[in-house]
Amino acid sequence: MDAIAEDIELSKATLYLYFENKISLFFAIVIEGMQILKSTLKNAAKKGSTGLDRILSIFHAYFDYIETNSDYYRLNLSSRAPRFAKLLQNQEESEPMVKNADTYIQLTKDLFGIILKAVNKGVKDKTIRKDLDPVQTVMFLGTAIEDMAYISPEYKMLLDMRGIPTEQYLDHTINILLDGIASKKK
Repeated sequence: MDAIAEDIELSKATLYLYFENKISLFFAIVIEGMQILKSTLKNAAKKGSTGLDRILSIFHAYFDYIETNSDYYRLNLSSRAPRFAKLLQNQEESEPMVKNADTYIQLTKDLFGIILKAVNKGVKDKTIRKDLDPVQTVMFLGTAIEDMAYISPEYKMLLDMRGIPTEQYLDHTINILLDGIASKKK
């Protein structure tokens, strides 16, 4: 907290007026990033007339978010570490931490819900396979997009060696994912 107070040019006492400890400060920042992501994905989900189009729009918006909000993104990844998961599950913590935990969990549900709504729309408009469980499909898409977002240094080197731009690789990967969930029209 001393270093943070010094960096933002506040006294440590003033900082403690707003945040009980560095964990509550950490989650306040993570939550701010999640709120930006939620707004970004909600706007993206409005684009496209079909569920499949909306998922594509969500994917592109997510990658744009990572590019323009890389610090928030990295902190969000850190918040998923086992030690923080335990804090989020422990409702006996102080009031600010419980509030942060509730907000974090609700935002996680909201983000999941944005993609679920697009998947359900796709099933209804027949652009997404009806034999897929929507919840499991969202979980798969979420995991896949996270894995696509982080290209390992080795794979980045291979892309560079072959002259393949990152955007081209992401579009290729997105197409493979969408082909896997898309309805096969006859």
